[in-house]
Amino acid sequence: MKKLLMALALASVSVAGMAQNSQSAEPTEKYSVATNSFWSNWFVQANVVGTAFYSNEESGMGLSKSPLKGFRNNLGFSVAIGKWFTPGLGLRTKFNGIWGRSVYSDNKKDNASKYWNVNEEVLFNLSNMLCGYNAKRVWNFIPYLGGGIGRNMSYNSYGIDLTAGLLNTFRLSDRFALNLDINYVLGTNDFDGIPEGGGDRGFKNYDRMVNVEVGLTYNLGKTRWNKVPDVEAIKALSQGQIDALNAQVADAQSENAKLKQMLADAQRP
Repeated sequence: MKKLLMALALASVSVAGMAQNSQSAEPTEKYSVATNSFWSNWFVQANVVGTAFYSNEESGMGLSKSPLKGFRNNLGFSVAIGKWFTPGLGLRTKFNGIWGRSVYSDNKKDNASKYWNVNEEVLFNLSNMLCGYNAKRVWNFIPYLGGGIGRNMSYNSYGIDLTAGLLNTFRLSDRFALNLDINYVLGTNDFDGIPEGGGDRGFKNYDRMVNVEVGLTYNLGKTRWNKVPDVEAIKALSQGQIDALNAQVADAQSENAKLKQMLADAQRP
């Protein structure tokens, strides 16, 4: 009788252990995540910006194209707010300004101007798209495209622009990341307040900016995405566990029958 009770107890422990393992080892999809609420996955950014300006009217003047020339570059800042709708797709609204150059000579002081532009940009996190979502990935490679409006405050002129860039983020923690943002802005030829040039000269007929931005990202609210369970794998795993439990029960029943027979034989004269 003691052997029978011990065998049943061992069978119960084995069944409970298998059930616990099935709950803790649930398989998930590598490239799929569950969507979050609208208030999740927001972020804000602040950057110091170095900008090189290229005006349409400088064509043919023989000025140096180097972005390091003082008559062409200036320092500014940018701030942005955005949201990731999926780990690979997001939107960002960015303000950039305010010290610029209207390049029509090689005189740094004469070229000084003040401006701002506001762009709406679509972000594509290729790191998550191509390699799968990873909350602890150190480097994220994020190209983007956008457009918006700008104003030259020194000349009281407005213009629309298109922008393309590459945002690199380097994870510091769940909340903070370091930014390196390199982008190109193509604006209308009167953005710098000097609507001259004319003719078909390709990009040279437009006012252009090259920006290098360095700063920080701060993530708001919920920052992570939950993995989606792999339903097919769970089904296969569940069936395997059911088969194992059935085999274990069959073994326990066989052992129970043997113990009963041993008990009956022991009671005979």
